[in-house]
Amino acid sequence: MRETLIDTSAWIDFLRLSNGSLGDSVTELIQFDKAYIAGPIQTELLQGVQGKKETSQLKFLFSTIPCLDVFLGDWSITGETLCMLRAKGLTIPLTDALIATIAKRNNMPVLSLDKHFKHLPVELIEASD
Repeated sequence: MRETLIDTSAWIDFLRLSNGSLGDSVTELIQFDKAYIAGPIQTELLQGVQGKKETSQLKFLFSTIPCLDVFLGDWSITGETLCMLRAKGLTIPLTDALIATIAKRNNMPVLSLDKHFKHLPVELIEASD
């Protein structure tokens, strides 16, 4: 089992859905200290918070799961990646491209339900249906 950057969609699946397709994978990564988060993921989770219980869950999560830093060079790499994809006719959210850049720099796959990651230069771990 590898250290893995867990994307927003996988955290939501883990936190909100009792039978979420990625919940078991997230649980296993946490148990073996292989789960990671990044600032853009924290921001996306906080923007969708629903009530005090979720706020408390997120505060606990942020205090226990290691957070990968965003480096200055990540912004340029992300911009270049987005430019290349736009030239191919693909528009990808900035946050997803930044998350992929952070994961790649840390040699980690991304655990996600988000199909945007299929177009980004990073290893994607998806739900097995």
